[in-house]
Amino acid sequence: MFNKKRIIKISAILLPVIAAASYAFMADVPKKPDESRFTPVTLTRPGDLDEPNTFEVLTDGRVLISERKGAIKLFDPLTKMVKTIATISVNTKYTSKTGKVTEAEEGLMGLTIDPDFNKTHFIYTFYAPLTEKKWKLTRWKFENEALVAGSEKTLLEFDTQRETCCHTGGGMTWDPKKNLYLTIGNNTASLLSPSTDERPGQESRDDQRGTSNTNSLLGKILRIHPEANGTYTIPAGNLFAKGTPKTRPEIFTMGHRNPWRVSVDTKTGYLYWGDVGPDATEDSEVSPMGYDELNQARKAGNFGWPYFVGPNVPAPPFNYVDGEPGAKKDPLKPTNESVNNTGLKDLPAVAPAFIYYPYTNSAQFPLLGSGSRSAVGGPIYHRTDRPLAKRPWPAYYEGKWLATDLARGWIMSISMKPNGDYTAMEQFLSSYHPIEPIDIKFGPDGDLYVLEYGSVWFGKSDNAKLVRIEYNPGNRKPSVFATTNKQGGTVPLNITLSSAGTKDADGDALKYSWKVTAPGQRQKHMPQLTLQLL
Repeated sequence: MFNKKRIIKISAILLPVIAAASYAFMADVPKKPDESRFTPVTLTRPGDLDEPNTFEVLTDGRVLISERKGAIKLFDPLTKMVKTIATISVNTKYTSKTGKVTEAEEGLMGLTIDPDFNKTHFIYTFYAPLTEKKWKLTRWKFENEALVAGSEKTLLEFDTQRETCCHTGGGMTWDPKKNLYLTIGNNTASLLSPSTDERPGQESRDDQRGTSNTNSLLGKILRIHPEANGTYTIPAGNLFAKGTPKTRPEIFTMGHRNPWRVSVDTKTGYLYWGDVGPDATEDSEVSPMGYDELNQARKAGNFGWPYFVGPNVPAPPFNYVDGEPGAKKDPLKPTNESVNNTGLKDLPAVAPAFIYYPYTNSAQFPLLGSGSRSAVGGPIYHRTDRPLAKRPWPAYYEGKWLATDLARGWIMSISMKPNGDYTAMEQFLSSYHPIEPIDIKFGPDGDLYVLEYGSVWFGKSDNAKLVRIEYNPGNRKPSVFATTNKQGGTVPLNITLSSAGTKDADGDALKYSWKVTAPGQRQKHMPQLTLQLL
C-alpha cells in the first residue's frame, strides 16, 4: 500500500511531465491566421452574369461558369473579361394544370470538368432540355473556347414533371477514383406538411414516388464512373447492387429533398453536401418544423426524407383524403407504402443528419443564426489536393469543411475528428458577406472561389459576381482611411483632413504624403483654402 507521503512525492514528479506534455501538444496546434490575411477579390463586373449557379476553375486560371438560363461563360484572368462560349436550349418554366406558366427551378443546373480535362477537354452538364420533359447528364468537348459542335453525348436521362415547382439539385464532383457524383432534387411541390399526396392526379406532390422510391433517381445523389466512349459503369459500394430488383444501381444516397453542392474528402472518401429542408416554422401534429442539413455520408445510405428531417424527427405521412397525419415511421425500419412507389417497400435504415438547423436559433449549432435558410455546402480543404498552388492556405484549415448557406450568407469552417465526428465550427472571414453564395470551391491556385447568385431571384442581378479569396502569408498592405470634416464650401475655406483609422496589420511604420488639387479654373482659389493635416 502507498502511504500518504509517497503519493505526494509521486505526484510532484508527474506534474511537470504532464505540464510539459500539454505544452508540447498545444505547440503542435496550428495558430488561427488573422482575417486580414484573406482578401476577397471580385473578378467579374456588374452585369457580366445572369443567374450564375455553378463553376469550375481551369489550371490556367480561366473559369467556366454555368447560368440557369442555359449560357456557359468563360472568365479570363488576363483580360478580366467574361464571354459567352455556348448557350444550351433549356426549359426554365412549368405549367400548372390550370395553364398558368411560372418560373421553375429548371434550366442548366450543373457543370463540371473531367478529372483529366487537360488531356480530354471534356466538360459535363446537367440540364432540362426545352423540347423534352427530361433531365440530361451530357458530356461535351471544349476546344478553342467553344463547345465542339456535334460532340455532345448523353450519359444519363430521366423524366421530370413540369406542372409544379421545385428542387433540382445539380451539384457535381469527382472522387480520387474518377467517379462522378451528381445531386438530384425531389422535383416535388414544396409544402409545409410532408409531400405525401397519394390521390389520383396528384403524383407530382408525392415525394414517395421519387425521393423514397428505390427505383427512381429523384431526391438522390448518384455515383457513376464515366467511360471514354460516353457511357458509364457502376462503382462497387453503391446503395443497391447492380441487378437488385426494383432499384437503380446509380444511387449512392437517397432520401434527399434538395441536395446542392457536393464535395468529397480526398483523405477519408466521405461525402459532404447541403440539403434544403421543408418550410414549417414550428412543430405541429401535421409536420415537424423544417430543418436544413449540412450532411456527411461515410458510406452509401438513406437520409430519410420525406419521413424524417433534421435530427431524424419523424414527419408522419399525411393522408390527403381524410386530412389526418398517418403513423410515424421507424428510422431503423422505414417503409414506403405509397401507391406511387415502384421500388422496394422496405427501405434502408435512416442515417443521422450531421449538422441541422431550423428558421429559429439552433440550440445545437447556435453560430448558424436564424432567419431564412438554404444550405449549400462546400469543399474540404487539404493542402495536397492542390500541389501546384501559388497561395496555399495555412495548416490551420487542414481537413476542415468550408460550408456556406445561400440565404444567410456566411461561410463556416467546420472541424472534425480524424474519424469524421463533428467537433466545432467558427465563421470564416466574418467581414465578407457574399450575396446569395450558390457555389464554392478551391481552385488549382489554392484560392477559395465563391460564386454569388445575386439578390434578384429568377432574374439578372448587377451584384451577381465571382469572387476569389486570396491568402497572403507575407507582408500585408495597410488599411488606409482618409477623411475630411467638410465636403466643401465657399472661400475662404478651412478644412481638416485626417488619416485616423489607418493601420498596418504587420506593425510597420507608416509614412504619409498628401496631395490636394482642385479641378480646372478652381485652381486660382487654392490660396484661399487652409488645410490642417492630422
